[in-house]
Amino acid sequence: MKAFFITGTDTDVGKTFVTVCMLRTLINKQIRATAYKPIQSGAQWQGGEWIAPDVEMYRQVIDVTDEEGYTYLLQTPCSPHLAARMDGVTIEPNRIVAHVKKLQQTYDFVLVEGAGGIAVPLVDESFLVAHLAQALSLPLIIVARASVGTINHTVLTVEYARAHGLHIAGIIMNGFSTPTNEIERDNIRMIETMTGVPVIGNIPHMPDGSCGEVVWRKEWWQ
Repeated sequence: MKAFFITGTDTDVGKTFVTVCMLRTLINKQIRATAYKPIQSGAQWQGGEWIAPDVEMYRQVIDVTDEEGYTYLLQTPCSPHLAARMDGVTIEPNRIVAHVKKLQQTYDFVLVEGAGGIAVPLVDESFLVAHLAQALSLPLIIVARASVGTINHTVLTVEYARAHGLHIAGIIMNGFSTPTNEIERDNIRMIETMTGVPVIGNIPHMPDGSCGEVVWRKEWWQ
């Protein structure tokens, strides 16, 4: 069984979209895979019930139940620690760890998608996304933007992850122009040089939400 913890350099950097692209690759290779969002804030009211929008995106590729897809569904679209407080919910990290272990017993590959960036509080200032990754003992995939500003955000994320003793399997950069421009190509070069972490995937900007043009620079599924 293999698994990754997917985090980002920021919120709205494309973690869920990248997770879906990774899922599609695994399913196309006939690997029994699933994706899991431990804490989903910003639930949406649809058809008379609250739904997890990120899990709905997973369903573009896999048939995942709510019970498998998330542990906590919070209504307020903000940092999980505050959303939980506003919703009157107590987040228990041990429940998340147990959930992941159960998925690992069922599937050959599990993708765990974090909330926002790696320093986002999940319970309070003492338990962040980084601490959840530690508790799960999973290697990180960092999702970063392709555009200007990504060098700073990505290098800081890598250094913060290393300060918490986390292993980084690779970086996936999202939102490239078609064709790529010199700025974006240099961002890849500088990030790899400054961090020593390989950029394992380039994903172009795809308004239709498809994953057809993903360029995997490393066979991360092996």
